[in-house]
Formats: sequence, structure tokens, C-alpha cells
Amino acid sequence: MGELVALWDGVESWLVMLAYPFQVTLVLAVLVPLCWLVARLVDRITDEVSAKLTRVRDAEPPLRRRERHVRGRAGSGLGVRWRRVGAGRRSVHS
Repeated sequence: MGELVALWDGVESWLVMLAYPFQVTLVLAVLVPLCWLVARLVDRITDEVSAKLTRVRDAEPPLRRRERHVRGRAGSGLGVRWRRVGAGRRSVHS
């Protein structure tokens, strides 16, 4: 355990001695991917647990679809439409 503390102290001292822009760059290069991975892991675990706890037998986690809400101009007669990114238009309600 003492070796781990000594290693951490060495890394901390090295980081503190760097110029501020290098500190920010290094911290972001480590923290952004790490936070993204943790968020992805929490999302996956939540999907799996909710699928297991549902009352529907053999339920699967929800499918991921990229849809975006597109609304026509007011008074143009265009209704609310949903469009799948990268696919053709699909009308949900007019």
C-alpha cells in the first residue's frame, strides 16, 4: 500500500509541476473518456436491470433509435413529423 501512495504522490507532483494548459489537457484527456465509459456502463446496467424487473416475460432492453422531432412552420399545414436520422420520413401523426 505504501508503494501505491508513493506512486500517487509522484504522479501528483509531476502533474502539479506542469504548466496549466498541459494540466487541463491531460486531465481532460483522462477524465472525458473515463466519464463516458462510466456513463455508458451505468446506462447498460440500468437497461438490463429494467428488462429483468419488468412484468413482461422475455423482455429485451429497449432498442436504440435515433429519431428527431421536426415541426413545420405555424400555419403552413404541415403536421408534426418524426424523422429517423439517415432514413426516409415516417409520419407519426398529422
